[in-house]
Amino acid sequence: MNIKLLSLLLLFAAFGFLIAGNTLLDSFKASSDGKAIKLEWRSSDESGISRFDIERAGTDMNFRFVKSIDAKGYPTSYIFTDDEAFFKGEGDQNNVQLKTTYYYRLKIVRSDNTFSYSDNANVQHNPSGLRRTWGMIKEMFK
Repeated sequence: MNIKLLSLLLLFAAFGFLIAGNTLLDSFKASSDGKAIKLEWRSSDESGISRFDIERAGTDMNFRFVKSIDAKGYPTSYIFTDDEAFFKGEGDQNNVQLKTTYYYRLKIVRSDNTFSYSDNANVQHNPSGLRRTWGMIKEMFK
């Protein structure tokens, strides 16, 4: 009976490892310099991983696709600069400095098209009024 129980526990442990995914992120963080938002992450295993889809949300928490980055294999550190976030913001429109909190997550897509999500990384972005206005003008002509 103990051998059956032990075998069952080992089977569940192995199955749980497979469900948890073939990638573990060592780190995932976001930072802002007032011009752009920089995302950085490092994985500890990328077996069977096809790509990382970067998604961004504002305070509404509706995540939207930003960009795909192909997996390069472990050990790899990734850096992505999101310079499209500077024209968005919240607050008083008369305020020169508008602060916005953005939430980012990674959609980790495997070779068989199954996927999982990372934890969220949030950042407070504070672009200048001039930079914000220029971003809005550029957006009108896209």
